[in-house]
Amino acid sequence: MNTTTSTNSAVRFTIDFFKQTITGTKASFAKAGKGFGPEYEELTAKMAAHPTFTLTVKEQKHKATSAKKTYEGMDFKFMEDYIATFENATLAHEYESVKEMAKKCGTKAYPLTKKWFLGKFSDEESGFDMDAARKTIADFRIVQATKEAA
Repeated sequence: MNTTTSTNSAVRFTIDFFKQTITGTKASFAKAGKGFGPEYEELTAKMAAHPTFTLTVKEQKHKATSAKKTYEGMDFKFMEDYIATFENATLAHEYESVKEMAKKCGTKAYPLTKKWFLGKFSDEESGFDMDAARKTIADFRIVQATKEAA
């Protein structure tokens, strides 16, 4: 003898005896509110069995993903200008080598170069500060302009 219930016995509403609640999704309550169908029958049966329980809508789970960091305005020119503020030939050579390696490998140069750049100049805790970098570049340009004017 088969003792299993029908295959359409999905539980749409759950009972919490500690909190004395009957919980369901917003969609399940909406379907039960039509006054017929399996959602209605399940809800009314649970309400009849537990008349003192309150009805609660189940909160949807939100993924807790960290926001993707974007660096608006970061392009090759920006990276080159920032590297120039260090007046370090080794950094400039490394930068060019990374770009060339990407081209030799057949990959796009920008993503690989950006990854190298952020790895080289980012703070582990706060990441790369675009505003501070823009200020550094502007200050460097002002110093260069005043040197040339003198």
